[in-house]
Amino acid sequence: MTLKNRDAILDLRGDEWQMDARVLKWRGMAILVGFDTLYRLDRLSGRYRDITQERTGLRTVHNLSEEQGLDLWMIARRYAHWIPWVDAVYGSATYMPMVGGASYTVSVSSTGLLSRPSNDIARKAIGEWR
Repeated sequence: MTLKNRDAILDLRGDEWQMDARVLKWRGMAILVGFDTLYRLDRLSGRYRDITQERTGLRTVHNLSEEQGLDLWMIARRYAHWIPWVDAVYGSATYMPMVGGASYTVSVSSTGLLSRPSNDIARKAIGEWR
């Protein structure tokens, strides 16, 4: 995994991986002056397709959030009534099949996290995903 231009190897259990983030979406004047949707990655976890395995299998979760000085997500949630440009503050997640050699790109849009395959192995895994 590459995060902020640094590589990390993380152990994940399961058939799929899931990335969670906190998202802050703007409206009105904030969009007109160029504010982009903000996000903060929260965690990366492994998950199982089979619900029984998900309930009983070994879980793996890694913290992706870093300590930061100003937490805009928390401020927007706490003071939403004072900040009229806040459209939504919510959690978003994306998940994909976990296959050796597969590579994905995760980005944020105005609707939340998006994951897309970035190599043929990942495209094949998505094509065979059930």
